[in-house]
Amino acid sequence: MPFEPPRIALVTGGLPLGGSTTFLCNFAGELRRRKMAVEVFSFEKENALAAVFDGQKISVFCQDERRLIFEDRLRAILEKLRDFQPSVVLANLGSASFEVFRYLPPGIFRAGICHTDHPRERNMIAPYAAHLDLLAAVSQKIFRELSAHPQFKNVSLKHLSLGVGVPGEAGVRRCNLHGPLQILYLGRLDREQKRAHLFPQIFEQLKASGIPFHWTMAGEGPEQAVLEQALKSAPQQTVSFPGKISYAQVPELMKAHDIFLLASDYEGLPLSLLEAMGHGLVPVVSNLPSGIPEVVDATTGILVPVDYVAGYARGIIHLHQHRDELAAKSAVARERVKTEFSVEAMTDRWLAVFPKNAAAVGEWPSRWNIRAPLPACHPVQFSPPLRALRRLASKFRQ
Repeated sequence: MPFEPPRIALVTGGLPLGGSTTFLCNFAGELRRRKMAVEVFSFEKENALAAVFDGQKISVFCQDERRLIFEDRLRAILEKLRDFQPSVVLANLGSASFEVFRYLPPGIFRAGICHTDHPRERNMIAPYAAHLDLLAAVSQKIFRELSAHPQFKNVSLKHLSLGVGVPGEAGVRRCNLHGPLQILYLGRLDREQKRAHLFPQIFEQLKASGIPFHWTMAGEGPEQAVLEQALKSAPQQTVSFPGKISYAQVPELMKAHDIFLLASDYEGLPLSLLEAMGHGLVPVVSNLPSGIPEVVDATTGILVPVDYVAGYARGIIHLHQHRDELAAKSAVARERVKTEFSVEAMTDRWLAVFPKNAAAVGEWPSRWNIRAPLPACHPVQFSPPLRALRRLASKFRQ
């Protein structure tokens, strides 16, 4: 039987600025480059990477959560899926994306992805186990935890690492052997997960060491004002807050820095880390059990025990004092991402687990009887009478 390329629908609860949206953008873009049919469907209006999707000529259908209740957004997405006629549907983020599986006709391959090792995400996906043909984990640790979860015992589980675009040599910073180190933090300025409240302590330790440096704090979040007050520049020891960075600005931002700093207390597999290493930045990052040790080791960066806050500054000071080591780690980090974590390698991994030929798909219904979501704590609110009231309330909110 001749090979029939899959038609791939990527469904997500939202498209906020972050790793899960970047994954969709990278994956869809590579599928397009391979001349495969792909479309993106979101339950929310925000599309943080709209310009990037548009530039890759990827169709993205977003629903307005302020104007439409959940059931109407689900119905609209199902109608768009029926028009697209996918052979594979991938649920990317949030329970809403997994809800779609309950209404697809038989024969469509249903795949989900788990992006973090936080129990909250595993528990969100668990009710949909019976509707999954495949559940992918972005790290080995997440894979082990899904394998131990009783609700996934009959689900096909795969460890599928993420991937990023890797620039050519012109997009990589030449190793900084003599000047002040350029340190980059790129992410939300938040206590939750990213632990931005630790940055003043790290900053003071760097200042006390006397080494010259510039620290770029790129991103927004609730800790931003506190950090701007606490982190005061001194001669040869400076900090800047460029605010929100568009995805188009990331390559130039990466090229201008030497070290990528991440002090999180949990992650899945941070795409910002892969992007930084692909540009030749040396990571000084938390030694988390999920994802990071698969990419960072003694040859590519510095791993800091999560509870050893002084270790982040010590790692940066060490790299300042050993510039040949900085250069060597930079080269190995870039090569590792180029070889193992490129968007091309990621796409190869996904296509290898999708069906080689599309199965016969059952007939799509002309309309759907939308039920309460599986995780709903109060299913009665999705009943027809309350549904009408919720539609009315959404009009008043507008």
